[in-house]
Amino acid sequence: MMVPNVPSDTSIATGIGAGFVTFVLIKGVKGKAREVHPLMWTVAGLFVVYFALGPIKVLLNLG
Repeated sequence: MMVPNVPSDTSIATGIGAGFVTFVLIKGVKGKAREVHPLMWTVAGLFVVYFALGPIKVLLNLG
């Protein structure tokens, strides 16, 4: 997920973030959530917040 996203996104951070979130989601769906390090959960959660800020700003007419 991360490799195809990096060149197509506007920034490397967005592609890497998509990879983090996808990795955590896949592990969670497969029932292997315990294998994911707590720091990885934290980073993935922060990227979800980062990705959600843009649409939230648009909905609230803040940006």
